[in-house]
Amino acid sequence: MLLSSLLLWLAVLFLGFLLLGALRAVDLLRWRVEQLEATTPGRMGRGGIRVGKTAPDFTLPGASGGDVSLQNYAGRRVLLVFTQAGCGPCQQIVPELNRLHDSGKVEVLAINKGDLEATRKWVAEAHIRFPVGVQEAFTVSKRYEVFATPFAFLINERGVIASRGLANNNQHIGFVLNPRRDGPKADHILADVNGADNTDSQDSRSISPAKELSHD
Repeated sequence: MLLSSLLLWLAVLFLGFLLLGALRAVDLLRWRVEQLEATTPGRMGRGGIRVGKTAPDFTLPGASGGDVSLQNYAGRRVLLVFTQAGCGPCQQIVPELNRLHDSGKVEVLAINKGDLEATRKWVAEAHIRFPVGVQEAFTVSKRYEVFATPFAFLINERGVIASRGLANNNQHIGFVLNPRRDGPKADHILADVNGADNTDSQDSRSISPAKELSHD
């Protein structure tokens, strides 16, 4: 009787493990589909620069004063997140980004599209604790070939893009932060859509800002 009960519990635990795995697989597939919907354009160069590329350096005015520069994070893992003032999901992921920043496991850095005063107001109202740089129009977005927000890049200690993807919620951030487990597969899908490397600056400049995703 005891053995039968034990076997039953083991079976239940095993089924529960399989169910959790299936749910995660579904969420990961949904994330990949959302990336395809957000980054598949009428022309190349909107899905983010490819994994394995060196992350372009930048120096921007910081919302809290001074400058924000990628080179200041040399030798450290950086989660670079592109945001936009008024973007709902950008607001929703702030607590998770604050948590990651406080943990010290990864450097969190945001690049916000918007004027300096609007960005400063957003930083104060959202209680943001990580550095936020302010870009004019799409100056840095063009270099990273991304126009959807929020969109994140994981940059490794060598300054190379290790993973990338939409960051609409905490789970999406987790996918980007675990490139060996989730990121490369998702990135291969985007790479197939975007084709070979396309870093032609003229093509990037031809993209209309009106095509940037907006969020309610």
